Amino acid sequence: MPETLLTTDNSRVIFTNHQGTDLPTLVAIVGIHGNEPASIQAMEALFEPKNKGNFDFKGNVFVLKGNTRALESRQRYISRDLNRIWTHENLHLVRMKHEKAPGFSYPELREMALLDQLINSIIAVYGSGKILFADLHTTSADSCAFLPFNDTLPNRAMARHFPVPLILGIEEYLDGPLMSHINDLGYPALGFEAGKHDDPQSARRHQAFIKLCMHHLAIIHLSPADVLAEEGLLTNDLGIKSGFYEILCRYPIGPDQKFEMKPGFSNFKPVRKGHELAINNGIPVRSQYKGMVFLPLYQSQGEDGFFIVKPVSSFWMGLSKWLRKTFLPKLLPLLPGISQKSHSENRFLVDPRIARWLNKEIFHVLGFRIYYSSPGKNWEIIKRD
Repeated sequence: MPETLLTTDNSRVIFTNHQGTDLPTLVAIVGIHGNEPASIQAMEALFEPKNKGNFDFKGNVFVLKGNTRALESRQRYISRDLNRIWTHENLHLVRMKHEKAPGFSYPELREMALLDQLINSIIAVYGSGKILFADLHTTSADSCAFLPFNDTLPNRAMARHFPVPLILGIEEYLDGPLMSHINDLGYPALGFEAGKHDDPQSARRHQAFIKLCMHHLAIIHLSPADVLAEEGLLTNDLGIKSGFYEILCRYPIGPDQKFEMKPGFSNFKPVRKGHELAINNGIPVRSQYKGMVFLPLYQSQGEDGFFIVKPVSSFWMGLSKWLRKTFLPKLLPLLPGISQKSHSENRFLVDPRIARWLNKEIFHVLGFRIYYSSPGKNWEIIKRD
């Protein structure tokens, strides 16, 4: 039975609480990056046996470790970023192999196989009920807490509960993140960034986030005073507003490039167009947009130098929610220049030479995300709602 994997006898499982398949379920993934131990420390303290009596559970909770090999060495990853390899091709590969069979070409594939097995076991037992996946992280730069997630209406509905910046559309700039895989399976999934790696408050913010997740899923009940107290741990005094933000661009780093972020940039620090942000192979890197710096890289491993974000108005958020419930999203794939990708219900190919009047903003407002685009080539888009 799949549930036999889901006990703390499994070293990858930090905590489990089984109540019933008809009750809500929270699945928290911690330590998918080995240099981010705060989430593990937070969950071990929150759910240690002496504290379990503090919760009157009316639902199911699972806390799973991510990259155990990288956690042992306190590196972000050993060979590949475990949060960048959840592609259809890799999932097919690891599911064809036994977990101990030789042939995994790098350690993270085996880590992925074992974590995928646990996730599938949880879904097999609890997936017919209300379920939320949460991926817990910290950052290399000074930061307030924030939530990055794929722009779906279920994700938005849960994210709105939290008084932090809400970052839309990161999936368009990352290949193979775990939360995109969860969304592809049809389940809501949120990332949570608690602050800087070594900030003592990061672990406490992780605990506050998970307690609030359980409360909003009705797994536990918090009093109004307790909710305010936990939310107070998530708010910031830096003048960074909560609400929705969108990503304008990403600065990728190649494997042979020497990238160095200029000192002094924290998450959501305003920058002007042309502002020098970094040096790459001896050449200054300047912002192409006016906006805010997001996830500036101040560590040796990583493929993302920085992002630029800007706030999204409540008008556009409301308009897109309304439009996604109309007939227009169903009509869009029928237009010239758009065709369904074979063997996929929610993926489409767009020929920009034919459908050139369709831009990224139109796709976004109708619930589509651009999975892949390249000058002169077809785009691949995903229908999320």
